[in-house]
Amino acid sequence: MRIINLSNRALLLLLLCSIFFLSLSAMASYPKTFTDTQGREITLDEPVERIITRAPDEARVIIALGYGDKLIAGEQATKSCLCPMTFDNTTEGCSDCFNTIIGGRMPDLPEISTRYDIYFEQIAALKPDIIFCGNLKDAEAFEEKIGCPVVVLGGSGWDFDDGGCITSIKVAGEALDCEDRADDLIDFINGKIDMVKSVSENVPEDEKPTVYFASRGATNAFYDPKEGRDFTRTEPSYDPLLAAGGHNVASEINGSTVNVALEQIIAWDPDYIFISNSQAGNNTGLDFIKNSPELQSINAIKNGNVYNCFYPHCRGQPPDRNLLNMLYMAKILYPEEFEDMDLEEEGNEVFKAFLGVDGVFSDYADYLVWPREYLDSLK
Repeated sequence: MRIINLSNRALLLLLLCSIFFLSLSAMASYPKTFTDTQGREITLDEPVERIITRAPDEARVIIALGYGDKLIAGEQATKSCLCPMTFDNTTEGCSDCFNTIIGGRMPDLPEISTRYDIYFEQIAALKPDIIFCGNLKDAEAFEEKIGCPVVVLGGSGWDFDDGGCITSIKVAGEALDCEDRADDLIDFINGKIDMVKSVSENVPEDEKPTVYFASRGATNAFYDPKEGRDFTRTEPSYDPLLAAGGHNVASEINGSTVNVALEQIIAWDPDYIFISNSQAGNNTGLDFIKNSPELQSINAIKNGNVYNCFYPHCRGQPPDRNLLNMLYMAKILYPEEFEDMDLEEEGNEVFKAFLGVDGVFSDYADYLVWPREYLDSLK
């Protein structure tokens, strides 16, 4: 009996020693230095426990990497941009996601900035260990007025190349000591892209359908003078459309997020038109474009190939919704080749990977209405 007790004590001592040496190993890795997306060297003296994000895109990456429990504050739009909601109205939309994400703390998450303003005194009072932001200008302001380490993630969620969201995920993984989780998320993203490209890259370039992408929708008709956008605003470089196998008619234009003349869209004569739509149950923009006398000569109009698509913005360019657009556009452009792709299942997987919540796409489809109608039409 005494021998068994000694054995148990020895095992316990060995376990305690292992924990001690693992703790020493973790401590020994600090301070550590890494480089953010702007090439700035960041030094952390100890593991991160309190995180603030400047915009929803940074919060989304932090949550996707499993650190949502350490998020102590975020930008105003975080509450309506992570779980798809009616903007500035969190009673309409994916409420189950809103009430369960980050341990149910989203409704009470402190708001430390808006689209235009940053509340520096409030941020300082929260004593963050680190701030993640999207651009150098914000980083410099935070460093000057707060003093804690500031990491620029940046990277558009629809940019699938180096410098886009994948690079942001890598940097966040380094900052939070979760490189393995970052690699898993990157592998997930690349897996979805490769699945679609395995079809689209086999289509000869001259056989790919031409597409006009109205990235800001058409709720105010052709052009909204207040915001300087609507149907005539497009993206010359939109990786989800490219990966889906569409030829972007605006691809030869330099720059990003541009307004084009209505006459140019008519001259392009696209085979398909995608109109982003985030307004629940509202097809005003789609119906306007379909019935506009000015556009009746366009092939997309004549052949009935005008579709809503998912809004690629939300105080940033969320990678989950842009991956969703890639999958949806591929299914629209190549219905036979992607007949067996279950868009609802794929969409739920994408949102689960980023938000850690089940069934978000199903709720989103019901909330917007038009995706549910599309899914029902496939049955």
